[in-house]
Amino acid sequence: MAGAEQLERPRLVRRRAGHLYGLVVTGSVLAAAPETIGLVRLALVLVGTLLVYWAAESYAHWTATRTLLGRALHAEERREVVTDGLPLVAACLVPVAVLVAEAVLRVPTGAGVRVALLTNTALLVAVGWRMSTAGGVRGVARVANAAGIGLLGAALVVLKYTLLH
Repeated sequence: MAGAEQLERPRLVRRRAGHLYGLVVTGSVLAAAPETIGLVRLALVLVGTLLVYWAAESYAHWTATRTLLGRALHAEERREVVTDGLPLVAACLVPVAVLVAEAVLRVPTGAGVRVALLTNTALLVAVGWRMSTAGGVRGVARVANAAGIGLLGAALVVLKYTLLH
């Protein structure tokens, strides 16, 4: 690899994959949340968890990019590596907003987590639909792709209410 311009396609792939991965991690945190945690505290744990994942992923990409280029990264390349991972963190913002709104409305924690987990599952389906559409997938295959990604969220719901709690 000779420069930053050759990193364009991997950057776009990382951004799209990061958003999907962020929703899966978000769902995992929601599924593992105990009924005794407050909704605001859970929102903070969720953001904190995604920030840790973002830092780890950014470090891994930074190191791998530096290794492939065989040199230290330039300022613009460092900025790109760090900012390209932000969709992973941004993925949790809607579920976090749901949790905070529920806390303001004094929704019980159990019900609030269920709504946030179902919201996250709906977001997975929507992202699956958008990614399929952007990839030129049409018809039944597009529905199957969106449903397949949605099954990740459904699996987390099943785990939460059968095996985890």
